[in-house]
Amino acid sequence: MKKKIYRLIVFLVMLASAQGMMAQPSSVKISSGNGTPNIKDFVVSFVKASDGDDFLNSFGTAVKKGTHIFMDTETVCDPKNGYASYQQLSGYDGTVTKYEMCYWNCANKKEKIVAINLLTLDGESLDESYLLFYRYNNATHVMKLIDAPFNKEIRPIDWTKKGRTSPERIEYARTVGNEDANAWAPVYTLPRVGKNIEVRIADGEQLQLSERQNYVYEWNGNGFTLKKID
Repeated sequence: MKKKIYRLIVFLVMLASAQGMMAQPSSVKISSGNGTPNIKDFVVSFVKASDGDDFLNSFGTAVKKGTHIFMDTETVCDPKNGYASYQQLSGYDGTVTKYEMCYWNCANKKEKIVAINLLTLDGESLDESYLLFYRYNNATHVMKLIDAPFNKEIRPIDWTKKGRTSPERIEYARTVGNEDANAWAPVYTLPRVGKNIEVRIADGEQLQLSERQNYVYEWNGNGFTLKKID
């Protein structure tokens, strides 16, 4: 009973956080001391322009200090690869809360795609996952909120395999309701090295190992193409 109450509290807290992310600014001016912004400038500018929660504010504060580990938090700031993250781990219950940001240089050499990822896991179970995308103009130093530049959204049916998944489970994946969608939700990992976004299933208890499939969103120069990794 205590475990269920704790999970409910964590879920409500992170739901509020995700709702805050959904209300983030549609346009952000990226400030830089030398005129050429790096990932630290993107993070700090985004946090300043946002009405974020305490954890988002901690993301900005931690990234200013660069890569470091302090108690139960780990911060990565990697300007060379255009990546930053801030992660908090609770060893008591296995909860992980993480913000990530990275950017990709577009093929036209005039723009960048910027992604901000929020993830909270309770063990292997998903509490919240939210991914935002912006398009940044190199000349104006402004990034604007855009729809996810995916060619295809992952659906529950994508996580099943004919011949390895029961017909009943396949049918359920086709008709899954919103109240059950969290059990099939994709979990994203932004790339620190490389260009593809890793995608995996949220809850290890919902699918047998033989039924799982891994996916990546493969960078194509201006967005992403969904690709299955067998």
